Amino acid sequence: MLIYRFPNQEITKKNGGFTKIKTFPKNGFVIQKFKGSDAFFFEDDESQNSFTFLKNQHPLFTKNDYLKAGEKLVIALQNSEVKKTVLSRIHSQTFDTSKSLELFYLIEKEYPSAFVYCFSDPILGTWLGASPEILLTKEKDIFQTTALASTKNADDPSPWNEKEKKEQDYVREFIDRNLQALGIDSIEQTEVYESYAGPVKHLRSDFHFSSSKSIETILNCLHPTPAVCGLPQKSALKLIDELEQHKREFYAGYIGEINDEQTAIYVNLRCCQITENKIHLYLGGGYTRESNPLLEWEETENKSRTILDIIQKL
Repeated sequence: MLIYRFPNQEITKKNGGFTKIKTFPKNGFVIQKFKGSDAFFFEDDESQNSFTFLKNQHPLFTKNDYLKAGEKLVIALQNSEVKKTVLSRIHSQTFDTSKSLELFYLIEKEYPSAFVYCFSDPILGTWLGASPEILLTKEKDIFQTTALASTKNADDPSPWNEKEKKEQDYVREFIDRNLQALGIDSIEQTEVYESYAGPVKHLRSDFHFSSSKSIETILNCLHPTPAVCGLPQKSALKLIDELEQHKREFYAGYIGEINDEQTAIYVNLRCCQITENKIHLYLGGGYTRESNPLLEWEETENKSRTILDIIQKL
């Protein structure tokens, strides 16, 4: 079962499940995990129209655990060439799974400018999210991608500090450099601006370009960006493997639809997995050498409100 809605569009609902693929289809709905080459394509099947809730296997990762991991990460950043690494955690709490679809509809109503989705698959389980971050869109011959980073409460009037600006710079520079490495030079870039996503806001700039490269080639060039991984990419991935006790699975991977007329792929942020009687929110904080782990914890708490505030309305 799959139900989703692109920003300010109508809801699409389909029965079926996901199949692992080696190459991208020209048309269809796809999801990709954060790490590795596991990509999946949705296949229609009218007989698959119910929810599947897997057994809970997520490790307990307390605030103290996160702060300790954050301290280790800051030290590692200060003693290496790595400029930024995203450290994630999982917030878990009890949840009435019979309200899963109701939760989707409340999120869809609350966040009209986000990409929202809910899917349930016999193998992959049940996931739900509301992402503000475009990884790649294509309309006719024009592509768009977004450099989105740093987080504040939406009502915070204070100016963005240097650490926050630097985080967004890393993403922007990474995207520009990688696109040019593909031979794409017709790149138009907007100024940095504030982008709101419910209870939080981010720094954002947009890229527009044309290219004859395939969608899959450009996605592989961009994913994972420093906004969800770090910089340099391989070194940041190594630190993530060492410090995170959980598998990110589809968190910080990408999700969306490819078709001839219009393609829209989003980074899978502000997402959760629903298992037997529990809901698990995936939350990440971007660390640089100047980071304070307690402030990064608070940032992940702010991000959790995207979904937790809606759960309280059920």
